[in-house]
Amino acid sequence: MYARIFRITADTDRIDEGIEIYEDGYIPAAQQQKGFVEAMLLGDRSTGRGLAISIWESKEDARATEQSGFVQQVIGKFTGILAETPAMESYEIMARAATPARAG
Repeated sequence: MYARIFRITADTDRIDEGIEIYEDGYIPAAQQQKGFVEAMLLGDRSTGRGLAISIWESKEDARATEQSGFVQQVIGKFTGILAETPAMESYEIMARAATPARAG
């Protein structure tokens, strides 16, 4: 598996708007992309700094979304919310664990 990470800085007054775009715009679109596994958005509301992480079945699947223009289209949805162009990094996932969902 493969992870793509964007280091982001958002306008602190527009964080909730950014979260809404991520949840209602990016995630449904990403779920339609070949090899998409999961995504998460991490952040610090006081500074606007955060990470947008997506997990892909393979490096090729992640790269295909870059080459197709999907990534650029997604970044464009955050115009005015992001204080600067996000820095992108990619990594092979070398180990991973999850806790089963708990009833209750």
